Amino acid sequence: MRLFTATTVAALAAASVALAGGSHLITTTSIGKGKLGQTRSAYKIAYGEPKSHDALEGGLVRFNYPERVAVYFKTGKNSGRYIVVASKAYKTAESVGPCSTAAAVKVAYPAAVRVSLAGGEYTYRLGTKLWFEIESGKVAAVALGATKQAAWIA
Repeated sequence: MRLFTATTVAALAAASVALAGGSHLITTTSIGKGKLGQTRSAYKIAYGEPKSHDALEGGLVRFNYPERVAVYFKTGKNSGRYIVVASKAYKTAESVGPCSTAAAVKVAYPAAVRVSLAGGEYTYRLGTKLWFEIESGKVAAVALGATKQAAWIA
């Protein structure tokens, strides 16, 4: 009976942690509670009040949220174009995220495609929109976006 109780308590604790961590889950369609194409008010609900925003070259505006999350908008548009996260709190279901090793990305996602960037840097693309930017053998940031520019801005 004690073994059953201990096992049940451990399972419930693990389930609680998994549910609580759902707001930090990275998938091929979302980072935490944010998805591409949402409005600025939807990102505020998903990530909190932006700490700052920056006008960037190429007609982009970056909103910086708590926990090292950034959402990029095309100037004059109210639809998120890219989401980038650099906080190690964010992970995929396979526990891969910022600060993970490049080897961990390949082990968890053998179908991920390696894409070269400038200066010997590279990224792994999973599917068509999820990018793991690699610097010095580690995931520096994870980006969600439909083009290679997502990897460049990460």
